[in-house]
Amino acid sequence: MGTALASLAFRYFGNGTLHVVTVGGGAVELVVDGLPTRERSREDDHFNFEVSRGHHEVKLTDSTSGTVTAYSVDVANGFSEILLPTRKDQCFLRFDMTDAAYSRQSARRKDQSPPLEDTYPNTGEPITVPTHTYLTFGELPDEITSKQRVYLLRDMPCAFTVDGANPRLLRLALSERADELFTNPDALVNDDQE
Repeated sequence: MGTALASLAFRYFGNGTLHVVTVGGGAVELVVDGLPTRERSREDDHFNFEVSRGHHEVKLTDSTSGTVTAYSVDVANGFSEILLPTRKDQCFLRFDMTDAAYSRQSARRKDQSPPLEDTYPNTGEPITVPTHTYLTFGELPDEITSKQRVYLLRDMPCAFTVDGANPRLLRLALSERADELFTNPDALVNDDQE
């Protein structure tokens, strides 16, 4: 019990995490309080940056779009998980992957998208990432407990999130070609209809 409590306290007083999801495999530059920050890890288009507790002024540059975005970020504790959109047209959808990825019956329902839990519009402010939420398929855990829920956050052009319940768009958001919704949406939507 003492080790678990010490681990919890260490994490609480530790650094928080800033998450960035790029479009099209691009790179990002993150400057925190005037100093460049190196990514702690990267999985596909998802970058993690470690940031100390407290208030920070952050500048994010997306190399693909050239967009520079400024954020004021408050990192409360080591459990803080904060997502910074890289583009003004980048919104997010949160899917409940529990049954789709971990149920034995999920193999039988391949054509059905996992349920859409939340939509996160881009307000120009940082987005708090809820617990048990992952930003790429590769980050999803291999196994979960029977009581655990697992979520996947996917980016999508804000113009399409208005119609978030459209099953075809939800399938596209979960596909490997989802970034094409930002660059060539007409071709992708037409391909999906065929």
